[in-house]
Amino acid sequence: MIYLTILTALFVALALVLSLLLIGNLSPARKKMMAELDRMKTELGSWAGHLTPINRSEMELFSLGQQKHVLRRGVSTTAKGIYTTIFHEPVAAYTFKQYAGKHKNSLLFARTAQHDYAYLTHKGNTTLFIDGQEVGQLQADGVLKGIRTGKELAKVQSEKSALLPVVVGEREIGSISRKPASSVKGLNDRAFEYLKPDISDKEEQLFLALALKELVGQVIEK
Repeated sequence: MIYLTILTALFVALALVLSLLLIGNLSPARKKMMAELDRMKTELGSWAGHLTPINRSEMELFSLGQQKHVLRRGVSTTAKGIYTTIFHEPVAAYTFKQYAGKHKNSLLFARTAQHDYAYLTHKGNTTLFIDGQEVGQLQADGVLKGIRTGKELAKVQSEKSALLPVVVGEREIGSISRKPASSVKGLNDRAFEYLKPDISDKEEQLFLALALKELVGQVIEK
C-alpha cells in the first residue's frame, strides 16, 4: 500500500510540473508578450556583444552563417544566434520564442549595430517595430503594411526559386537567398543577392526587417 501511495504522489507531482510547464509556454496576452519582448531585448544585449556596423559593403557580405547558434524544440521552440559576414564578422544577432498552441504565436527580436527589429506575432498578426517604433503589420504573404496608412511599404515576393526578391515601395532592392543549408555553423554562402547600389537608409531598414524575419524563419522551419 505504501508503494502505491508513493507512486500516486509522484504521479500527481509530475502532472503538476508538466501542467505548470505547459501553462508557462502557452501564448499569453499581447501585453505580457510585449513585456517578454523587453526581457529578450535586454538578454540579447549582454549575450551578443559587439556587432560590426552594416554599411553597403557589409550588406553584400552578409552570410547565412551563424555564430553561437542554439535551437531548442519542446513545449515551446526557442532559438538564438549571430549572423556573420562571409569573413565571420558578427553583424546581426537575434533571439526567438514560439509559444505552444495552434496559433503559433511568437516573438522575434533582432539587432544590428545600428538598429533594433522586433516582431510580435499574436493570433496570426505580426507587428513590426524598428527601434521601438511600431512600423506596420507584416502579413503571412510577406507584405508589410504601414500602421498609419495601411498602404504597402515593402514585400517579399514569393518565388519558386532559390531567391526571394524584396520590393520596398515600388523598387526591387535585392533578393534573399533560401538556399538549403546542412549546417548554419561556418556556412559562408551570401544571404543577399542583386542588391541595388544606391539603397537609402529607409530602404535598407525595411529590407533588413523583412530579410531577418525570413532568414530566422528558414532556420526555425528546417
